[in-house]
Amino acid sequence: MALSKIQAESMNLADTFAFTGTVSGAGEVNEPYFFARKTSDQTIIRNTYTVVTGFTSDEIDTDNAFNGSRFTVPTGKGGKYYFHGNICSDYSAIGGDGEHSVIKFNVDGSGSGIPEHTFLKTSGYNIYQFSNAYSAILDLNAGQYVELLVYNKDGNASGNAKVNNKSHFMGFKL
Repeated sequence: MALSKIQAESMNLADTFAFTGTVSGAGEVNEPYFFARKTSDQTIIRNTYTVVTGFTSDEIDTDNAFNGSRFTVPTGKGGKYYFHGNICSDYSAIGGDGEHSVIKFNVDGSGSGIPEHTFLKTSGYNIYQFSNAYSAILDLNAGQYVELLVYNKDGNASGNAKVNNKSHFMGFKL
């Protein structure tokens, strides 16, 4: 399909850019940011929201604001943040009969007003392992903290599921 003259002119197809100094306003750094995977499995008490801890493998943390379970907004860096968590709930050691997995973010210990992501098996209890991912954009002030929580339930109440080391938690300022 050929472009009209107006389309071609508005696209400036022949323009090139040669920067010889400092360029400002041409993108964002998106700092602070952090990423980490779980180092080892964590047993989760069934039917209870539990803060997931132990995110210390492959850790990247630009501002030393993440402590393995909690990200705290550094001084002077309030604003909108993108967070993502991936929780791998493992029911294999308790009969492979998982039925329910929920993940959510809490800000300053409260999940009030923050949506959560739920996976519920509607018939039969046969989840062996389930990866539940969730993302959110949160408007935060300096000093506020964000944690990732999980809620697991199994079919026969025979024990507590684990969150395994395939899980990760990350975030960055927009």
